[in-house]
Amino acid sequence: MRQAPDDFAAVRPARRLNRATQALLALALAASVNFLASLPAFRLRGDLSVDRRHSLAPESVETVRVAGRRSPVGEGRNAGWVRALVLAGDGSDESRLLRPRLLRLLDAYALEAGRDGATWFRIDTVGGGRNAPLLSEVAARHGAPEADTVLILTCNGRARYVRRKELTDAAGTFRGEEAVTSALIDVTEDRAAVCYVTRGHGELGLEDVSQARGLSQLSLLLRARNFEVRALDLAVTPEIPRDASMVLIAGPQAPFSPAETARLRGYLMERNGRALALLEPGRAHGLDPLLSEWGVFSPDAELQEPDPTRRTPSGEIALTRLDDRGHPLTKVLQDQDLPLLATRLRPAKYDIGSEPDSTLNVWQLIFSSDAAWGEADPARRPLRFDSALDQPGPVCVAAAAERATGIRQGLGSTGGRLVVVGTSDIAANERLSRGGNRAFMVQCAAWLTDRDRAVSLPGRGATSFQLTATTADFWALGLRFAAVPLAVLVVGLAVSVWRRRN
Repeated sequence: MRQAPDDFAAVRPARRLNRATQALLALALAASVNFLASLPAFRLRGDLSVDRRHSLAPESVETVRVAGRRSPVGEGRNAGWVRALVLAGDGSDESRLLRPRLLRLLDAYALEAGRDGATWFRIDTVGGGRNAPLLSEVAARHGAPEADTVLILTCNGRARYVRRKELTDAAGTFRGEEAVTSALIDVTEDRAAVCYVTRGHGELGLEDVSQARGLSQLSLLLRARNFEVRALDLAVTPEIPRDASMVLIAGPQAPFSPAETARLRGYLMERNGRALALLEPGRAHGLDPLLSEWGVFSPDAELQEPDPTRRTPSGEIALTRLDDRGHPLTKVLQDQDLPLLATRLRPAKYDIGSEPDSTLNVWQLIFSSDAAWGEADPARRPLRFDSALDQPGPVCVAAAAERATGIRQGLGSTGGRLVVVGTSDIAANERLSRGGNRAFMVQCAAWLTDRDRAVSLPGRGATSFQLTATTADFWALGLRFAAVPLAVLVVGLAVSVWRRRN
């Protein structure tokens, strides 16, 4: 009997059903993954780049966390507490380039804000016919946005308009993170902190743009973090203003008079004030009695650092030895492994001869190497340590003091605070962005004014890089790069000699 030919007609429907099932399962899988990705609790994003260029800077992360702690608590009460309103672009090439980057950046803020399950940071697009009632409400309350406004942040009846020029610098580098973090601080904090900068004694100029004696960069830095920075002449002011959050003394070249010192003393002792004193070697400041009351001693000596590993190629002293008790002022340098860089420094340490005071805590923060010393006579040659006159190493160049008594009005902290640093280089325009100077100065302002966020690095541009290294670091880098070529060369020479002999 003839065998019947193979017939696949019965198999084809099963195959079609199988393919359709696979397609449906693939679509269901894609939809499920996208749904879970839209939930903050299921979103996990890792940044594998060495410099973490695709992540928020530590300061921005901490700013978001602090803002979240201030948001209303309770089911649904903090939903949309902060709203980021992104305005529709005007169709220009610049707008088409900036808007996607801004949206990706805001998505990173929303992701960070939602890590604890909260939904207090919300992103909306307005303009171009979208969300017209919302834009009209904001414009009626805070004013119509200008033509180049790209972002509006609102919170608790406050608003901050971010313009297009704030998102880029003169070189075209995207600086959106700094602008958004500054705006977030502005709208979520209840009031601005007021920093008074003394003048009349040759201090660094508040609005001076010179590299060596200017504070213009620091002033911009503080204003971007919700500070008001004002000048203060103690010679004509009967007392430090009542709205002062802190007083900055930046490199006086002439001593303060007894009357001016008395005003500072009354502010710190009677009103539990806060002050940051940046002193310079070889300059009489007239604040010794005041510092003694706070357990701080700053003798007139200049730091000598013979250790070449503690100097940069440009001759700056790199201070890397920090307080091991984890004070907030040094933690910012320790976490990022950043040195404090300066050219000339004087000691600023705990005064072992001060009267015992159970209400006073003093921390020695930053030290030189063991081989360094504080030279009492820098003009003497040759320079060498004299145990009878000089300060032995390691030399402490920064100290902080805090009193545990008193009540500071309007703040949940007690007692006054004083920080003394033996150099003004770290605040000048020339070196503010070097090493950890910028982070340390911002952290000093934050700690003195009870800003409860830890500041480490400021928001940074995606293409902005800076190398800070000591001479020892350059030698180590050179050896690492030279080790492999030298090893290959040695092996090649050995093989060549062996072949010739054989």
